Amino acid sequence: MLGSRWIVPAALALAAFSVGCMDLDPVPERPDASGDSDTDTDGDVDTDTDTDTDTDTDSDTDTDTDTDSDTDTDTDTDTDADVPCTDDTPCTSLSMICNVSWGLCVVASCTGEDDFTRCETVTDPDRSYDICISEVCQSPGCGTADCNAPGPHFPLADTNQRTCYNDTAAMTCTSFPCEADGSPAFCGQDWQYGWDAEHDADERFTPDTSVATFPVVVDNVTGLMWQGCAQGITGNTCGNGSATTSDWATALADCDGLDWGGYTDWRLPDRFELQSLVSYGTYPSIDTTAFPATPSSAFWSSSSDAYDGANACYVNFPNGEVNFNNKGSANYAARCVRGGPTPQSSRFTRDTSVTSYPVVVDNATGLEWQGCHAGWMGDACTTDDPAVTGDVFAWQNALSYCEELSWAGHDDWRLPNRKELHSLVDNHDSSYPVIDTTAFPATPGNYFWSSSSYANDVSHAWVVDFSSGDVGDLGKSSANYARCVRDH
Repeated sequence: MLGSRWIVPAALALAAFSVGCMDLDPVPERPDASGDSDTDTDGDVDTDTDTDTDTDTDSDTDTDTDTDSDTDTDTDTDTDADVPCTDDTPCTSLSMICNVSWGLCVVASCTGEDDFTRCETVTDPDRSYDICISEVCQSPGCGTADCNAPGPHFPLADTNQRTCYNDTAAMTCTSFPCEADGSPAFCGQDWQYGWDAEHDADERFTPDTSVATFPVVVDNVTGLMWQGCAQGITGNTCGNGSATTSDWATALADCDGLDWGGYTDWRLPDRFELQSLVSYGTYPSIDTTAFPATPSSAFWSSSSDAYDGANACYVNFPNGEVNFNNKGSANYAARCVRGGPTPQSSRFTRDTSVTSYPVVVDNATGLEWQGCHAGWMGDACTTDDPAVTGDVFAWQNALSYCEELSWAGHDDWRLPNRKELHSLVDNHDSSYPVIDTTAFPATPGNYFWSSSSYANDVSHAWVVDFSSGDVGDLGKSSANYARCVRDH
């Protein structure tokens, strides 16, 4: 149903609305307790072929022409270098301090450090997962939007929507690629692009039951490791006990104190991490082979509502809805996560080198975005695009617009799927619109189409509202904005 924050133009046909907040081969090894999965095995073998040509027996004029051809390209920028520490054995570097909970040296100051660099700050209650956000050490779950994770720190997972739809029913997916004119009708939707189009569903997750009754699951796309059972349940197939529900603060504390599968550095996932598990093509909306006995309930994330700090974001796994509720509610389950985080330099790079056709590279996800929303052009996105009539579209027309688009010298644009579009949401504060307006100027605070149909009612498709960051579904005949994306 429509949330109270959604302001829908009268012309829009709104139906039941669900509001809300690489292929890795081989499967990565289980990371160490720091979450650092660095497996650099520098095999540097110096092939120095010293060709000393000195023939002088008195005054040595050796002109050693050593040309070391070592090609080691190790670019590991891990700031802590996995240096262990305790209260009794502190860090020796002046720029590092000991995060005792992790047992690792972390940066002493976030000034000049990338987002997601590990650090330490003391909160009440204190938790071990501390990261740099905008050069300030924060503990996600601190209770305000200031410490919300600034976006995904991992490769985006696909949606697992493996069926194509028109505006009323399932349809046969056309062969990739679509024709240059965007034909046939409804070409360019979710299932035709991404990881899912090239991999079977059972390649996504790798369950690990090596620690009996405490299974873990590695996501082979994001690299995250998940608690294999919901909190309160154990067993290799999650057959022991029953899922527990709790308020938000309890869920945060339970994950922070969890000892599971041989690891102790668990945390409550942020909204981007938790949403990565959602399967938008199945019901319940999670892989039940990898995550058996998942309760038919909502799960807490660590992300606070930027509009009301008394609320936190949750994901409802029966249908994939993402919404907010009061943190005091004791009706939500929890599943803990570990791994990473991967430090990130500045998130977006805006490129205006092709005059009037800017693009934006997302340095976190590797995606490249159309720098202006559909219908507009110019370096500041304030000029009407004469090739486009209007700037809002029905879903089918939004698909066609991106399929036919030639922008900044590229013609391989597409409408983004639900997870890709949601990755642009900036949920740090209640500013309007909820997107980086330096990277994406003139963005309207309104609904944008994704290429993902709402599988529970295929006459609808998922949209993201950039006035609030909420995510929901609207009838495919309604008129909404569009912004195209391509693989960089």
